[in-house]
Amino acid sequence: MDLPEILAEQREFLESTLRPSVEISFELRSTKPWESKLGGCPYLADAADYPRDSEGRPMMFLAQLNLDDMPPLPDFPHTGLLQFFVCDDELYGLEEKCEVRYLAEYQRDEAGLLTENPFEADYQGYQPFYKAGAMIFSPDEKPITTECEAFTQRFFEKVSNEQWDALYEVCYADGCRVGGYPVFVQHSPEYYDDGECDVLLLQLDIDDETGIMFGDSGNCTFLISREALQKCDFSEVEYDWQCC
Repeated sequence: MDLPEILAEQREFLESTLRPSVEISFELRSTKPWESKLGGCPYLADAADYPRDSEGRPMMFLAQLNLDDMPPLPDFPHTGLLQFFVCDDELYGLEEKCEVRYLAEYQRDEAGLLTENPFEADYQGYQPFYKAGAMIFSPDEKPITTECEAFTQRFFEKVSNEQWDALYEVCYADGCRVGGYPVFVQHSPEYYDDGECDVLLLQLDIDDETGIMFGDSGNCTFLISREALQKCDFSEVEYDWQCC
């Protein structure tokens, strides 16, 4: 772990908190139905199977992860597709239940698959990005994030101002990723602090390439309990977004 000399005495603690992650960047290009992507068309054979919200309206497709193409992470399935949908409204579905679909099997053949999202043209104009694209994955490890209670307990008013600034530089968990630690723009939700949903399934953060932004300089997180993840049970994923 690369650390500035000013944090040398904190190395042992910070390295003990490291979590494997997959960092995400984007390439603006068209994608195949089975590829990892932001927006566009999810892997889908029949428009009738497209998820709908509690009022029967088509949901907004945010992202898809192809786990075969993603570097492996502990407790995550190593094959299949994960798809992320939220309610299509002015709050990006904040007050509605999200839908995360896991497809254990899929085909890498466009025959019989939709190649355009049949409902994207009907979105109400609230997409939190303005360009779709393919995901590019990079394996990494991340130390405890600045929003964790343990970070505050260990460092707040116990290190110099210079060390505090350096810790924020190292530990602030911005960026798009799977695994590792999330960053909460305002506050960490109870279900994260209590450990009920302590695994980061996906974070979409501000990105210049695609224009990702939730509200005013905000991001979104999808969190799941480790037990549910190990069972490939994505029925109780907690979705949240926060902004300045």
